[in-house]
Amino acid sequence: MSRPKKRVYIKTFGCQMNVADSEQMAQVLAQEYVLTDRPDDADLYLINTCAIRKKSEEKVKSLLGSLKALKQKRPQMLLGVGGCVAQQEGVRLLAAVPHLDLVFGTHGIYRLPELVRRAAWKRQVDVTLKEGFPAAPPRRWQPGAAQALVTIMQGCNNFCSFCVVPYVRGREYSRPPGDIVAEVQEFLEAGGIEVTLLGQNVNSYGRGLAEPVTFPQLLRNLAILPGLKRLRFATSHPKDLSDELM
Repeated sequence: MSRPKKRVYIKTFGCQMNVADSEQMAQVLAQEYVLTDRPDDADLYLINTCAIRKKSEEKVKSLLGSLKALKQKRPQMLLGVGGCVAQQEGVRLLAAVPHLDLVFGTHGIYRLPELVRRAAWKRQVDVTLKEGFPAAPPRRWQPGAAQALVTIMQGCNNFCSFCVVPYVRGREYSRPPGDIVAEVQEFLEAGGIEVTLLGQNVNSYGRGLAEPVTFPQLLRNLAILPGLKRLRFATSHPKDLSDELM
């Protein structure tokens, strides 16, 4: 007889990329945890954070403060913070919030099951930025879902003076086009009709791949897939806008 699964609650701040990351968190934890929309019932409470705007950081810190009472009431509940604020603050966040069990950065999503198991015994910090696009497990699409967020790249090489993305998301890496096409195709076969492609700078997609592919070429490869009604993308940097894309 299989053991009943534990419950995980995920609170997401920020952009569509963070929403997609939260979906991945739920999927990599799915063998041991089932999603709940009731934070008071959670065995694992994760906060996926955004550091682009100061207000988002302040909301995260305010939420962490308010969760002290819940942690005292349910000390067996594990509390973790991921995403850009976690990447930026690292061990400082763990030191500032005594009731926090786990801090994991933007490249730590696929190590979550192991980190959570370790956090049950000892507080954990993992903010290592890896090279290359992480090997993601296959997505599991909910039947009847009409829209999907599909990450095609991560990181940025522009280092604009006003932006923290290269520091919290790492350098720019593109996902192999075959993996993207296969993921979108599986979503369409499950009944989906609309896809949004995500990256910090989708206009520079394809650079650094073993077989370079431009972003317009990827769009053309996806646009011909049967069942796709709408194809969107976000975000883009104007300096990398090409005539081919226009």
